[in-house]
Amino acid sequence: TSWPEIEGRLVTARETNDLIIQRLKRDGRWHLTEPYTHTYPHCWRCSSPLIYYARDSWFVRTSAVKDRMLEFNRQVDWHPPEVGAGRFGEWLENNVDWALSRDRYWGTPLPVWVCDGDPEHVEVIGGYARLAERWGKPLPAGFDPHKPDIDGYTWACACGGTMRRTPEVIDTWFDSGAMPYAQWHYPFEHAAEFASHFPADFICEGVDQTRGWFYSLLAIATAAFDSTAYRHVIVNELVLDPEGQKMSKSRGNVVNPWEMIGEFGADTVRLYLLASSQVWLPKRFDPAALRELAHRGFMNTLRHTYKFFADYAGDWTPARSPARDERPLVDRWLLSRLDAAVEAVTAAWAGYDPTAGVRALMTFVDELSNWYVRVNRARFWAPDSDADPPALATLHEALLAVSRMLAPAAPFLSDWLHRALAGTSVHLARFPVSSGRRDEALERAMEAVRRLASLAHSARHQRKLGVRQPLPRMQVAVPAAARGPALESLLDLLRLEVNVKQVEVVASDAELVRLRARPNFRSLGKRYGKRTPAVAAAATSLTAEQLRGLELGTPAEVPVDGEPATFLPEDVVVEREVASDWLVASDGPYVAALDPSLTEELRGEGYAREVVNRVQRLRKDAGYRYTDRIGLWIQGEGAVVEAVRGHAEYIQAETLARRLVLGSRAPAPDLEQEVDIDGHGVVVGVQRHTDGRNGAGPQPRVGE
Repeated sequence: TSWPEIEGRLVTARETNDLIIQRLKRDGRWHLTEPYTHTYPHCWRCSSPLIYYARDSWFVRTSAVKDRMLEFNRQVDWHPPEVGAGRFGEWLENNVDWALSRDRYWGTPLPVWVCDGDPEHVEVIGGYARLAERWGKPLPAGFDPHKPDIDGYTWACACGGTMRRTPEVIDTWFDSGAMPYAQWHYPFEHAAEFASHFPADFICEGVDQTRGWFYSLLAIATAAFDSTAYRHVIVNELVLDPEGQKMSKSRGNVVNPWEMIGEFGADTVRLYLLASSQVWLPKRFDPAALRELAHRGFMNTLRHTYKFFADYAGDWTPARSPARDERPLVDRWLLSRLDAAVEAVTAAWAGYDPTAGVRALMTFVDELSNWYVRVNRARFWAPDSDADPPALATLHEALLAVSRMLAPAAPFLSDWLHRALAGTSVHLARFPVSSGRRDEALERAMEAVRRLASLAHSARHQRKLGVRQPLPRMQVAVPAAARGPALESLLDLLRLEVNVKQVEVVASDAELVRLRARPNFRSLGKRYGKRTPAVAAAATSLTAEQLRGLELGTPAEVPVDGEPATFLPEDVVVEREVASDWLVASDGPYVAALDPSLTEELRGEGYAREVVNRVQRLRKDAGYRYTDRIGLWIQGEGAVVEAVRGHAEYIQAETLARRLVLGSRAPAPDLEQEVDIDGHGVVVGVQRHTDGRNGAGPQPRVGE
């Protein structure tokens, strides 16, 4: 410009506009200045205002292969499918020629030479050999194909002008799209390697790559090789802040990934992102959920399950594993669930659904830790003897398979676990395969037992009756499909889990609960309109048999104002009311009813269990190892002390007490506390017992 005051100023800056207005006023050319509100383009990264204006550009005629790209796109397995058919497919439908050049310094130089005498004379150079040929001599040893060196290679044009490289560089997305060929220097070499890797079996990128990498890969492959570049695609959506807003530095809501990895570990972050929702859905990133996963959720559960195994494994080795048929029913159940998990995870990985795979693994680890280990603790924790070999074998096999299935999603945690179990890296191990041990009848029976146990615990909680208090009996009702020999064989496990003396399966829940229908006005309203209030009121006349039929999917009919009204399963919610003074909880057709009557003998056993619980807490607070033997002193009066006297052998076995003294306090306790058990004050003291051994293994009982 010939106006020094605005030389070098940013055109879109407000100060530049003010200078122009002042100049117009001074020159007498100003008419009016007023604000005008309108949309205006801004840089997505720095929010600076932009100016769009026409520029000369080099294009690739991709419109010539549009139909072929659409055909190839229909052959690609997109996850989710709607991106391939919708967002990306629609982009291809409206495809225009690719503006390939960019007016920048950095980038891959556009290999196009133009005559400075006649711009119609254009030559595209396809390789180093062709460039040397046109230059007229071999390229030097230090040849650099980038700017500025490449611009020094010129030659004479037939018209008398000079062929010079055009100054533009190539769109960086062309570089990305050329990756399949550039990595092998194809077609100049490595033809066999290229053929075995192209098209790619799988690629994964963000949803914003619709117009970027996804397109450049397909466009180049179609135009140059008449092929697709990929067979399967996973599309990642955006990670949002906890409020659902897009993360942005300008908003100040960006989470530093390195801080999250430093605090929780890369595997925790990865599992959180994979498990929280499908990767192709937008997801809110909440550090509080990461803490839950790391400290109380899956990661912590898996580590503690391995620690439990390691604590009790001793010198056991996998070579001592018994055959499946020689193991107890609960072990065979876990192996069946393990095969189910292997099948589910394998199908998810093969179907490019990492979320389903991770969730299936988390479900199995929950079953492993919070059910199998819990109900089998007595088989591992056996005072003065080794843990049960079938239990160790089953738990070892399950943990080993988990580590291998988990490897694609949590490579560090899974490798640590596999090395601890097998001594080798998980990434050199075979992926698990189903061993044909599925027993679906056993799985259904165990699922019924777990639901009944949960209901029993819920019923106890409602009456504030702790699980350590034994009850005389429990009656349960289950659907007909859940009954059978498998369920009968698991009733003893249910009995121990809910701490009752007897479990009885009843033919019907009629004696345990009363069924009541709660009408679903929204569902009824769609079909009955103005008659809905009358039809809903008639739901109270449905019989117990009709309500049970509705739970099984059978419609029921009752008269309403002289006309029949049909109730579908979705028209009512079947509720259950307790029909006796028993403790009852239900979940659809599953009902658990506990007899709350207590004898003095049962109360005494409950007190003994409470004492064991308090002593175990003292052991932990005193810093004892789980193998340490102790001396135990209990002082108090009343029913609790009498219960301890009557269950002394049980208490000593559970707490590893080599010595039990009633009626006095410990002379020099490691720890002593006064505790309240059902209103009875008791002083409990513990002291580490020494008998010349280190406490690391079985030790002699009193008198040995």
